[in-house]
Amino acid sequence: MKHYIIIFLFVTGSVFSQNIDTLKEFALRDAKATSQASLDRNLSNILKHTHPKILKTYGQENLMETMDEIFKTMDAQKIKIVSSEADEITDIKKENNEYRCLVKNTIKMDFNGRFVTLKSSLFGFYDKKKSQWYFVESNKLLDDPETKKLFPRFKTDIEIPLDEHIADN
Repeated sequence: MKHYIIIFLFVTGSVFSQNIDTLKEFALRDAKATSQASLDRNLSNILKHTHPKILKTYGQENLMETMDEIFKTMDAQKIKIVSSEADEITDIKKENNEYRCLVKNTIKMDFNGRFVTLKSSLFGFYDKKKSQWYFVESNKLLDDPETKKLFPRFKTDIEIPLDEHIADN
């Protein structure tokens, strides 16, 4: 009987480990797709990985118009995203009956000849039916009133770091 329990624990531990590895792989895949969509200004791909609560609240057309306006403003002010990289998945946890993760990323921007690096993170929510991650800018979960309204009882054990702006020389 002892052997069966040990084998059961080993098998379930192995399956859980494989599941977390797969979730990390999918999170990195989807975060990279989101980063590339930002670089390419591919609005539909950005929205594909935007949390459904945001899409439902603001509507796809409204969000596309808003993002298009942001890109036009960036162009007018000669602000360009030079690179956007999903660096690492720091944590995956099951909370509130869903898997969640934190993706650290690095965005390099050109502000009319002045280069700035932004170290930020995305907070991911996994949709197991679609095998896809949806993201929210993690700093908005901490301090943006509109985002806090969409996620009113949001709590996590995942440590969310503050964004860091680094002026390049």
